[in-house]
Amino acid sequence: MEVITLREVSGDVVTLVKQLIELIGPPPIDVVVIGAEETRLEPGEIQILKIALPVDRYAVLREAAFSHALTDPQLLEIWAAPPELAADQLANELSIALLKRLLDAMVAKVDAQLVMERARPEVVEGETLAYTLVRTLAVDVSASLAVAGHMSEALQLVTKLASHPIYEKYRSFWDFAVANFKHLPIYNWLLLMYG
Repeated sequence: MEVITLREVSGDVVTLVKQLIELIGPPPIDVVVIGAEETRLEPGEIQILKIALPVDRYAVLREAAFSHALTDPQLLEIWAAPPELAADQLANELSIALLKRLLDAMVAKVDAQLVMERARPEVVEGETLAYTLVRTLAVDVSASLAVAGHMSEALQLVTKLASHPIYEKYRSFWDFAVANFKHLPIYNWLLLMYG
């Protein structure tokens, strides 16, 4: 992993960035650019992670997790929709929701507090109940915390939605999604229950 600095930074900043990236696991990142406009991964044949200053721990960890999610076949199986479902809008929205939850779960395994600070429990309405469930999952960090092994904190967050009329259905979906954290079983459950 080559590190390039666009601005003068201390050795402590470079060390911090390397440590954060490696906390997620051996990085599939080829080049790290410190001093960029924003923190984001540019995937491709050469994976480039651009990092803005000051260093945002959460953003660096999440983008490092993204690099793994794009390259690790076991992680791809969790969030990526199978090719035969490429034209299915619900499958694609579920894919994005699972990717978001996977990235936050990977960050939560390193530092759950960083994920909990971003918790904003809310129901996101969709055209159908299935879309509402998927869109709510996309913004619900409680699922990520549960997958990362922080069940107590996850349950505290998800129960904040209890006053919403959809809560019982969402909680049933949430329980299934957390226990079966892979695209195909969750997609099939949605079709079975609400398709």
